[in-house]
Formats: sequence, structure tokens, C-alpha cells
Amino acid sequence: MDDDAERMIARLSPSINRKCEELQEKRKALSGYRTFVFLCVLMLAFPVAFLFFGFSLVLLVVPVSFTAIAFLMLSPILINQQGENTYEHS
Repeated sequence: MDDDAERMIARLSPSINRKCEELQEKRKALSGYRTFVFLCVLMLAFPVAFLFFGFSLVLLVVPVSFTAIAFLMLSPILINQQGENTYEHS
């Protein structure tokens, strides 16, 4: 009985490892997506806060440049995520 279980575990180990790697990749992509959405919210919140508190719009250059840099850094994650929604049936 133990030999059968060990053989089954040995046969299933590559599939289990592959599935674990897929789940880790999805978690990483989700984390990148959440970071991107958070940065987009900040991009909208900064101008509103500046206008609400009466600051000059010239000070808006700093958040906009920060957002542009963040977008450039996160764009590979967005491009990678668009091609990720494929499902294989076995």
C-alpha cells in the first residue's frame, strides 16, 4: 500500500510543482495590478487635494512626474497580464 502511494506522489509531484508556480505567478501579477491601481488613484487624488487645499497647480508637476515614472516601470506588468487569460482544458 505504501509503495502505491509513494509512486502516485512521485508521478504527481511535477504537476503539483507546476501548479504552485502558476499560483505564485498569478499572485505576483495581482500584486502588480493592485500597485498600478493604487498609483492611478494617487494620480487622481493629488490634483484634487492640491485644488481643495488651495495649492498652486505648478506643484502638480511632482506627482505627475512620479506617476509617469511609476507607469513606465509598471507597464511590463500590464502588458504581461493581458496575455495571461488563457485556459487549457485537459
